[in-house]
Amino acid sequence: MNKFRKGCLTKTKIITSWGFFLFAVIIGYFAFTNLNFSDRSSPIDTLSQNELFRLQEINHLRTTLGDEIWPGFGEQDIPIILYNEAYVFLSGLEATQPGWKTVPFFRQMGSQWSSIGSDSLSRYYRQPIKSADQIPEAFTVQVGDKYVASMTTKQWTGIKLTQLIKNDIPAFLRPVFPYSVIRNKFNSDWHISSIIHESFHSFQAEIALERVRSAESANTFAGSYPWKNPDFREAWHKERMILGTILKTPEEDKFRSLTIEWLRIREQRRDHYNDSKLTNYEKEREWLEGLAKYAEVRSWLLASDPTNYQPLAEISADPDFDHYSEGKKNRNREIKQLQSDLNFNDTIFYYSGWAQAEILDRLAPNWKLKAFQPTVYLDELIRDNLSPLP
Repeated sequence: MNKFRKGCLTKTKIITSWGFFLFAVIIGYFAFTNLNFSDRSSPIDTLSQNELFRLQEINHLRTTLGDEIWPGFGEQDIPIILYNEAYVFLSGLEATQPGWKTVPFFRQMGSQWSSIGSDSLSRYYRQPIKSADQIPEAFTVQVGDKYVASMTTKQWTGIKLTQLIKNDIPAFLRPVFPYSVIRNKFNSDWHISSIIHESFHSFQAEIALERVRSAESANTFAGSYPWKNPDFREAWHKERMILGTILKTPEEDKFRSLTIEWLRIREQRRDHYNDSKLTNYEKEREWLEGLAKYAEVRSWLLASDPTNYQPLAEISADPDFDHYSEGKKNRNREIKQLQSDLNFNDTIFYYSGWAQAEILDRLAPNWKLKAFQPTVYLDELIRDNLSPLP
């Protein structure tokens, strides 16, 4: 064997050895961080200081930018409920009424609130979760006569996400899976915009409760929706692909022609399946969840412009807060999710509704003045503002 070949083999062995070493170090690091990750909230019976900072920042962002997101959204008084595995916390409201009611069917839940904190800035209320059927949901609820945004705490969101991943991967990967890498993507910026999403549901309930009721009632059709039909799924994927392309298209003529094409593809699919309940289900869910998704994405995007918005100074103490710097990247990620066919479930309506809202921003700047009126739906507004179609 010549010296050159020996040298190459030696280098290959060195590179391979270093590769195995680095792999072992990475695996060891994730195994160590997983050992130090608690599966319980801490603190569990109070809100952390960073959670309190986030609550203040959410209200600041919404009142500052809310009317740019949607007319009147910034003026609305919207309290917030956060909850973990053991407690429900209420902020922004004097809790004179016990518990809360589900929206829009108003089932009474919970019990009497206890006051925490000594002044108006730090005061909030809490109550223990006494049974599994008394857990709030990520939506809106009613406390007294106020519609309240409801969401898990940031910490409990990360714990639940980790638990879901563990349930979906093989047992041998669970100790070394890089959960922290995934959890880090769901930082404070993400959590704030997610609560803006739920706050928009409170806004919808305040302005158009019957529409919220109609959209929630339509959800009973979810079990009959043809989720497992591959042809139906493929037709939906075509719609989602073209919607994503529309959102990335700056040229006005191309934007309009692609929007017309998308509308025709959608109408052809609906004509083929010829089911009014199916169509109604899609329209209602796109109105309810799509508009809230629009508020979520737009809030992050608007807040990312430092000439347009400055967050509260206190939130800078939160190590997971990134000053909304990834607002544009987040929108691009959401477009990729819109166009992805990895999951086919009711979240498609969040994305298709959001996309239609952005399309309407370009087609008809005043479209929001009509959007809460009875029987006004997003795709119909698009069609009306494209008329006459070629």
